Parts: sequence; C-alpha cells; structure tokens
Amino acid sequence: MAEDRIWIRDLHPGSDVEESYAVRSRELRQRRGGGPYLAGVLADRTGQVAALAWENAEELFKIMKPGAVVRIRGQVQRYNQRLQVVIRQARLVDPEEVDERLFIRSSSIDPDLLWNRLMGLVEKVGDERLRQLLFRIFSDPGLSERFKASPAARSMHHAYRSGLMEHTVSMTTVAKSLAEHYRLNVDLVVAGCLLHDLGKVWELEPGPSIEYTDDGRLLGHLSMEVLFVDRQIGQLDGFPEETRRQLLHILLAHHGEYAYGSPRRPKTPEAQLVHMVDNLDAKISGMLDAIGSGGETEEAWTAYQPLLERYVYRRRLNDD
Repeated sequence: MAEDRIWIRDLHPGSDVEESYAVRSRELRQRRGGGPYLAGVLADRTGQVAALAWENAEELFKIMKPGAVVRIRGQVQRYNQRLQVVIRQARLVDPEEVDERLFIRSSSIDPDLLWNRLMGLVEKVGDERLRQLLFRIFSDPGLSERFKASPAARSMHHAYRSGLMEHTVSMTTVAKSLAEHYRLNVDLVVAGCLLHDLGKVWELEPGPSIEYTDDGRLLGHLSMEVLFVDRQIGQLDGFPEETRRQLLHILLAHHGEYAYGSPRRPKTPEAQLVHMVDNLDAKISGMLDAIGSGGETEEAWTAYQPLLERYVYRRRLNDD
C-alpha cells in the first residue's frame, strides 16, 4: 500500500529502512584500501537519495540496474550534510508487480487541461501554413499520446510525467507575450516553442525511472525533432522556404550555445527569444521545485542544485 511506504522524503538519519525504490544509477568504485564498493542513487516519486553498499558490491551491482525497482534493507545515515542509505541486502522486484506511479512523479496540472491549452495555442496561430503544420504534428494519435505523458528531462527540470507538455505550454505562453511586446513574428515564436522539445518523446522513456532510449543516446532529441519536422514540412504543398528555414533554425539553436549542445547559436530575434524563455522556464521551475521538495522544511537552504549550480534560499515572503 502506498500509505504504508517509507517515502524518500521521510527518511531520517539513524533509522532502518526496508522498502522498494527505483534505481537511477549505480557504479562500482574502489576503496582506498582496496576492494570494490557500490555507489548509486535510489528514487521514488518524492525524491532521490544516495545509496552505498560496502559488502557484496559486485553481486549488488548486477541486481541494481538503472530503471529497475529493488527491495532494499539498510540504514539511513547523514554524510556531509546529505542523507545516504547504506544497503545491506537488495533483491529485484518483479516488473509485473511494480506500480510505476510510486516511483515517478506526474505534473500537478491535469494533463487534459494542459493538452487543451496547447491546442488552444495552436488554433490561435494566424499563419495558415504554420498552423497546418502544427495541427498535422499534434493530431497524430501515436505522437500526441507520447507527448502527453513524456517528461521534459531525465533529472534537470520538469523530470516527471507530462513534464514536457507542462514546460511547453508554460514557455509558449510566456514567449508569446514577449514576442508581442518586442513586435517579433509571434506565430513563428509560438511554433518554435511548441516544437522545440518535440524530440523528447523519442529521447526519453518514462517508467519507474526515466531513462534514455537508444535513439536518445545516439541521436538526441534536437536532431530527431529537426529531421521529423522537416519531413512533415516536405509533405505540405507550398510551404514557404523562408518559413521552413527560420523555424528549423529556432529548433537547431534553442540550446543557445555550442557548449550546451546547440548546433547553431540563435541568429534571429525569434530564435533568441525561444532560447531565453526555454532557459527561464527551466530555471524558475527548477528553483520552485527545489524549494518545495527534499530536505527538512525548517531548513533555510535547499540541497545543492546542479541545474542552477547553487543552493536556493527556501524562505518566501508571505508564505506560512
């Protein structure tokens, strides 16, 4: 029963734990004095925690494969101001017995509401060719179902079911307003935002743990979405070449910098806006998520946030 679970958010130093968690990562390391030990990360829908095993490390390494759910027995400790679980025993849980809802979060917003908002944004695109392209893509039943459920990332931001749709709707709404303010091509910005992470539906596989697909590791979401969108454009009669060029540039440039995996840096105002709003939405969401989850509620600071490369101050004005 979920009510009887020992959630990761409820772990306390010094307590014994026997519970099932999803494996996010694991690796064998060498002790300074010789011999291997296991270091990994366990997770459920409330958070994640470091895990160590000093004994039977090689055997446990075989059991604890990323994406699997394991039943562990161990003790919770605090090390360098962070919790960790020292595992004594672990066994694999039969995948048929796994309730994925226990191990991966879902958006707090109703997916149907998000989908209606997304389609509302599509319907308001004034450029007939772009609107036709967007309807063609999002009306595909297989793609739309994947899009509704897909996370936006494995761990950094919106890393939960329907996170991709939540992120897409949020940033499109903000970017549309800013495009109107700066007198940019609003329809192009909206189309770029709606499609900017479309490849995540093929890059990530939501399960007990969000994992990369083979295509995700080899090709990446950015290249997959550009190839897909270009194929869809090719099947539309009379799609303007200049619109195609600028839309594909937005997709290719939305990571902003070469260091962040962007094949191109933004070279149009619309591409620059999409990149900056993408970054804005990811980081504000990451801050709010860090404030609202993990750690003890009376603590003023969150744990270190890799996405933001800093700690986040928890106390909010007018918060009870």
